[in-house]
Amino acid sequence: MMDQLRLNNDMLDTNLRSPKPSLFIALSGPGGTGKTTLIQKWRRQSPEIEYIPNITTRKPRPTAQIDETGLYEFVTFKRFRELVEEGAFAQWVNPSPNKYYGTPIQPLYDAIEKGCDVVLDYTPQLYINFKRKFPDRTIGIFIIPPSLRHLLERLSNRGTERGIDREIKVKMALQDLGYVGDHDYYLINDDIDETLETLKAIRRAESHRLSRHRRILSHYSEMAPHTMLFYYDPLDERLQNTLGANLQGGT
Repeated sequence: MMDQLRLNNDMLDTNLRSPKPSLFIALSGPGGTGKTTLIQKWRRQSPEIEYIPNITTRKPRPTAQIDETGLYEFVTFKRFRELVEEGAFAQWVNPSPNKYYGTPIQPLYDAIEKGCDVVLDYTPQLYINFKRKFPDRTIGIFIIPPSLRHLLERLSNRGTERGIDREIKVKMALQDLGYVGDHDYYLINDDIDETLETLKAIRRAESHRLSRHRRILSHYSEMAPHTMLFYYDPLDERLQNTLGANLQGGT
């Protein structure tokens, strides 16, 4: 029977497990939507997820409600320019005067080598630039409060920008809303625990997406018979009998 099924020992012993792909999960959206809080809580619950600090020329926020330890690497503009010239960034942007942000590329290559997932805290501009560099690994999740009023209140309440800086931040946030369609998912961050459970579900589902397991598809292709699927006929008996009868009958 095995000969009829065209199977051999190599096929029988083929390991159908596929190496876990490294996912780059970009939480994107305007400032004030809770992305940083989500990432910190997620990593406490799932410490195997890596986070790569953004390199920035902005100053640390002394009045920030969120501890920025480990979230950013603060450098001078001179050093940032040197890193750009060295090709050290996967992407970098200048969203507002004298403020530059970049994602170092080497830790991303290291994560791929280790098979680790990485979560990123991005604005839509950062996310779109980043996805051009890693289109097959990057998952864009747009995070937004339940209403524009909630968004503006969060930007005001966190107290990280004042005066013209706050006005710029609000205008940037409104512009960011126009890029929701460039993402793979969007989540209303109204209940942080519920939002986090959805993020976990997205991560699990995306790790099993067939497009991320090209190599294993070739194994299935080698083992499966290349026939049209009209009905189950594992020994090809129906097909052979039908063709034989038709040939004998001259039809």
